[in-house]
Amino acid sequence: MSAQPVEPGEGADALIPQPAMTREALREAVRHIRPLNLAQYDRELGEAFDQAVRTGSIGWMRTFLIKWAMFVAVERRPARAAALRVAEQVADDPSSSDEQVLDAQREIAGILAAAEKEIGLG
Repeated sequence: MSAQPVEPGEGADALIPQPAMTREALREAVRHIRPLNLAQYDRELGEAFDQAVRTGSIGWMRTFLIKWAMFVAVERRPARAAALRVAEQVADDPSSSDEQVLDAQREIAGILAAAEKEIGLG
């Protein structure tokens, strides 16, 4: 699997390096870190391809690649993935205080910003 360069000191907690943003590299990464999501990956790839053909726009494929690159960027780091799930639960919990929800939203935004940076969007 080809990977993006890793900055010195980064990546020690990563299960795998961040793969290139190609369908093959991302599929291999999903297979490695979250194999139960492969069927969803394949289904969404087919849907994106069909939409791209139907509309004549590659935007569908780009959106697909970005979505799954973000998924891999989060899930390849177990602590990051766990923190995202906890923050999402707090943000969605009706019993959470406004302060807890804001803290959770900041945590989610930080995690997603770090993932965007890793895939070259941030």
